[in-house]
Formats: sequence, C-alpha cells, structure tokens
Amino acid sequence: MSLEIMLGRLQKVKRSGHGQYMACCPAHEDRSPSLSIKDTGEGRLLINCLAGCDTLNVLNALGMDWEDVMPPKEASYQAPVKQRVYPSDALKAIQTEARIVMLAAYSILDKKDMTVGDFQRLQLAMERINEVVEMANA
Repeated sequence: MSLEIMLGRLQKVKRSGHGQYMACCPAHEDRSPSLSIKDTGEGRLLINCLAGCDTLNVLNALGMDWEDVMPPKEASYQAPVKQRVYPSDALKAIQTEARIVMLAAYSILDKKDMTVGDFQRLQLAMERINEVVEMANA
C-alpha cells in the first residue's frame, strides 16, 4: 500500500522530515498527532504510536494489515559465494605476474622505452598481485 493511501486515512497529517510524518492515531482518541509514520523508500512503512498503541491495533483501525505496510522483500539478493583459493594456485598467479614485473625491470635497466601496452600490462600485473593478497587475507 502506498504512503499516500495511508496518509489519506489519517487526521492532522504533518510532515516531520524526509519521508516522515506525524498524524493523529486512529487507535485511540488522539487530539494532537502522536502517530509517527516513516516511508523506508523500499515500499515499507514504519508506524509507531508515541502514546503506546499496538501497531496491529493502529493498522486495524485504518482497515489495513501487515502486508499493506510490510510487503515481502523481493528475493533478488544473493549472498556472495566465496571462492576457495588454493595456495598453489595463488603462488602460480603471483609467479606469472612477477615475471611481468621482472621483464619491465629489465627493460628499464636496458634504458628501453616502455610502450603504453607494456605499461598497461604492468599495471594489470600489480592489480592481479593485489587481488591474490586480498584473497589470502579474506
């Protein structure tokens, strides 16, 4: 249910912040706003009566239920799967990238100009070495 529909069912609605409102609580005789409503931005509404009314009683008084303010989350998130890195594979990767670094060092010693492609490959070698170090620390 949208925030606008809920606010339309309440009395003395006042904005109290970004996505936050105060209104008279429909679950008790309320003369000044004591019901706090917050839109989470994810289709969920957080409701709290500062006078202590039970949230379910507030929802019932509005002709609503939990599904109207707390729709189920979409199951789009999946926890990342950790990839197992074997030490032998990590060492082989570092060995290969270290060879690239060594070739670049020889080129510098021989006073050879480094091409843009050579420099980019050297950068990639450093990135890959850093990735292996990060995986080892995880």
